[in-house]
Amino acid sequence: MNGETQHNMNDITSDFTCLKVSALCKASRISDAVRHVTIGPDSVLIPDYHVDNENIENEPNNGITKEVRPQPRSQSPKISTRSGITFSIKKILLENEVQRREEVKQNMQRRLQSMMRAEAELREQMAVIRNTMIADREHQESLEKDEIARLEAEEEHVAQQNEIKRKHEQQLHAQRILERKEKLEREVEEQRIRNQEKQVLFEKMLPLHASFTSTYQNISTVSKSCKDRNILGPAFAPHSVKLKELSKRMEGLLERAKSGELTEEDVNTAESLAKHSESILNTFKQEIDRINATYDAEVARREEEVRQAQAQMQLMASKAQEAAVQPDQSPSESSIESTGVEGQITANASEENRAPETTNQTHLSVESVVPESKTDDLLEFVDKVSLHTYLDSQQLLENHKIMCSPLTQSESTKKFRFECQKAINIPVNAISGVSREHLMDKYEKLHNLLGGKPPTNANQHPQGIQFCKHTLAKKFVNQGEALVSSKPEMAFSVAAVIVALWNDYPDFGELLLAYFYKTCPYLVPIFLPQQQGQSNEDYYKSLGYKYSEDGTVERQDKFLKRMSGLMRLYAALTVTRQRKLVTSSHPHGLQNAWRWLAAILNIEPRPDICATLILDMLEVTGHALWKTYPKQFPKLLALLITQYYPRMHSIGGTAGGPLARLEQFLKNSLTKGSIPPPDGQLPQNFW
Repeated sequence: MNGETQHNMNDITSDFTCLKVSALCKASRISDAVRHVTIGPDSVLIPDYHVDNENIENEPNNGITKEVRPQPRSQSPKISTRSGITFSIKKILLENEVQRREEVKQNMQRRLQSMMRAEAELREQMAVIRNTMIADREHQESLEKDEIARLEAEEEHVAQQNEIKRKHEQQLHAQRILERKEKLEREVEEQRIRNQEKQVLFEKMLPLHASFTSTYQNISTVSKSCKDRNILGPAFAPHSVKLKELSKRMEGLLERAKSGELTEEDVNTAESLAKHSESILNTFKQEIDRINATYDAEVARREEEVRQAQAQMQLMASKAQEAAVQPDQSPSESSIESTGVEGQITANASEENRAPETTNQTHLSVESVVPESKTDDLLEFVDKVSLHTYLDSQQLLENHKIMCSPLTQSESTKKFRFECQKAINIPVNAISGVSREHLMDKYEKLHNLLGGKPPTNANQHPQGIQFCKHTLAKKFVNQGEALVSSKPEMAFSVAAVIVALWNDYPDFGELLLAYFYKTCPYLVPIFLPQQQGQSNEDYYKSLGYKYSEDGTVERQDKFLKRMSGLMRLYAALTVTRQRKLVTSSHPHGLQNAWRWLAAILNIEPRPDICATLILDMLEVTGHALWKTYPKQFPKLLALLITQYYPRMHSIGGTAGGPLARLEQFLKNSLTKGSIPPPDGQLPQNFW
């Protein structure tokens, strides 16, 4: 119905459009010829048109019109004689026009009514459609409301379920927290009880460990009191093995105590170890007392022999004088008797030289180490006192290594050793004279380390302090080889820290000298000859040379550079001033530089090494020596250039450069009458 009505409306609209188009087309065609009204009540009848034009108005207005062309008028209008007929045609035309108009009016009314009916139907249809749409919309809204209500109900239900679930979970969580809290309280209580037990055991362990450490240190102190150092090694060897085992076991117990695994049985074991170490100490004391008593008796015996020999020499000398005044004595008898006296004097003098002095207790041990047949050969190359010094220092190193072996050979102390080495290497590598505060900071760190203070507590192990002193001494010597050999001016800042630590810990200074002498025997000074059966490699190593992994000996120029660095560091020690407010004497002062120069002049020179080391010693200590010994030191320089230098020059070799530099230095110093201060020396009262 709606579709059909719409179709009728479209037809009506189309007819109106066609009617308008047709009328306009026709009007345009006749617009040139027609100047008056042709349609409607005001129209004017024109009789002159051709008959064919009379039916134009009767053509249907269907939108398809024929072109109307006016007929040309004749030059003279026709006058009809048949006026009746003409009137009849006009009437017909008028009637037709009226009829046509009536039909058009009726058609228009019908069309208008049709349009009104279509419009009414359209309004009805629109009302129906609108009502339908309203009903549909209301129905949809109702459905949506129902759906929303349903969803709200579901959400409320889900919320209720979630709330129930949440409350249930809260109850479970609270229950679990309560259970966990009770469990933690039980564990804390159990841990507290265990900690109390461990604390009790640890408190029992600490005095035992301290007693063991004290006993170990007492053994070291007792060993230093031994007067015969040569017998000390064999006497201490069996105790050393046992002490090493005891120390290892005590170290294991200490680790267990730190980790909280200590038991009552471990405490009993530690107590037995402490008692065992005390028994070893007592036994060792008895042996040392026996060795010292034997040594004192031997010294007394030899002193008595010396006194007897001196008395016999005086007696025989007096007899010789009496015999010389007797005129009847034959020359042969006098000669024989004189020869006997000289032989006796020589024998007595030799005996006197071999007898040790009470003030120098190291001679006996050295002579027992070196066979008597080889001693005279060695003294051709070394000074006797220097030989004693060298051998004693090496024995000190050996004893110290034995003492520290429980620490150095234990895998359980690897981390502790690493921490100690780190605490040494970092400050030593950073030493420089940039400022007082910087130097004081490095000194305090090393001082605290050797004193067993934090941050690195070296007292964690019985041999911890000794290990740190041993490692620090070796590190300082390495600084002389590596750092000072390349930067000679750095020797004085390193020497300042060494002297300060030497004041605080004298045994550290002894270890440092021992390492100096081992690395560079020329600092003693000593020039050892090659012994029978000694390989070339061992011999060169004893002289301070190094060998590469492929067995190649160190080049001479590198060797001289290393030895020069060591000599400059050693010489810097002798001229380094004490710190402010330190009133004690210098632990290794300038007199040692004088002693070294005097000793080197009494040994057959080696041109390259002697020239290099003498020049280094003079450049570093020459200014201070000239100032301290203004009369004797120039004489020593004159002796060097007039006697010792020609001896080195006559030996020759490959020492042209060092010899030339030494000669030039001596000449300049004697000419100027002074030696300038060394480069890099710290100012007085620097720190």
